[in-house]
Amino acid sequence: MGNQKSKGAEPKPAKAAAAAGGHKPAKLDQDAIKKLQEQTNFDKVEVRKLFEVFQDLSNNGKIALDKDTFKKGLQKLEACGLKNLENTPFGDRLFSLLDINGDGTVDLNEFVCGLSMLCKGSIEEKLELSFKAYDIDGNGFISKDELALMFKSAWIAGFRALCSTHGNEELSMDDLNEFSEEMATLFADNAFDTLDANGDGQLSFEEFKQFALAEPKITATLNGFKKEVNITFW
Repeated sequence: MGNQKSKGAEPKPAKAAAAAGGHKPAKLDQDAIKKLQEQTNFDKVEVRKLFEVFQDLSNNGKIALDKDTFKKGLQKLEACGLKNLENTPFGDRLFSLLDINGDGTVDLNEFVCGLSMLCKGSIEEKLELSFKAYDIDGNGFISKDELALMFKSAWIAGFRALCSTHGNEELSMDDLNEFSEEMATLFADNAFDTLDANGDGQLSFEEFKQFALAEPKITATLNGFKKEVNITFW
């Protein structure tokens, strides 16, 4: 944080601005704005807002985002007028998908371009992204175990949201995981038998697409309260 820097050192301009309060981001030149606009579906204002979010998270662009910092960034999208992904159950998978070069971080280009597909891409692009999220081993198909793992993430996200808003001191993390796994397995078993049209034990993109187009959700219930969680990206 800017106010934790040594008083004795002469701060660089970007750091001085942060120390003065406000996390003033470095100026994004017009060529960079134009390039990001050409690569994405965002307009100029949206690109600027996302740049400011990235700068705030990345120490004014000095470091790329690790997984935890990236997920903090998802919480800021709604304030930019974009899709609310604060409670997405697929933050870890989304990070992996946007980390195009596989270096374990997400840079500015990966951040903006990836979120463009997620927030403003076509239905087909969002379906493809959802399929890749479920296809954990990247073999081009979704197994029943992969389906169950993603469903489990959705159940956990739903229960966590309910616990944070309505509270339940008796529900431990072990209980949450166990119950979520049971529900996810049951849900996956039922869904898989219906979706696997050719009976080959795996879901192709076309088979998954029929499932995703129905805008599936899971509903977590706790103490009479309910929380719906989308299980695709569109």
